[in-house]
Amino acid sequence: MNATDSLLLPLADAGRLNGLSNGALGARYRFWRDADGVRHVFSVYPADQAPDYPDAIALVTRRTPAGPIAMWAGRPGADARRMAERLDAEEIHIHVFGDAPAPALRGLIRDRAPIERATPRPADSAASLGLLIARRAAA
Repeated sequence: MNATDSLLLPLADAGRLNGLSNGALGARYRFWRDADGVRHVFSVYPADQAPDYPDAIALVTRRTPAGPIAMWAGRPGADARRMAERLDAEEIHIHVFGDAPAPALRGLIRDRAPIERATPRPADSAASLGLLIARRAAA
């Protein structure tokens, strides 16, 4: 487990785009690795400026010296902005789904609780974390 792995979501920060790390575009994009080990590119927005896309996933993230940590995943828009404010997060990372969305990402937004009850259930979090750790150990 890395310093920037989320404790509540089966996602790991996978860094910036190669070749753009030091440029102006470097801060606008970030890779996240899902529970299946697949990297996905996300656009990075200030928490209060994240757009609302109809077929996408939003990660509410906090910045740390080691990199961002995903605190919440769900649909972009008002709920994501409210969660960012509630969790005192600085950024929202958004991945717009293509023709064949990754099942691991799609699963993070399926059957989400309403924003008022958006805390994860301990059994779900533990199972997701255990699965992520087992897959990383096997890789």
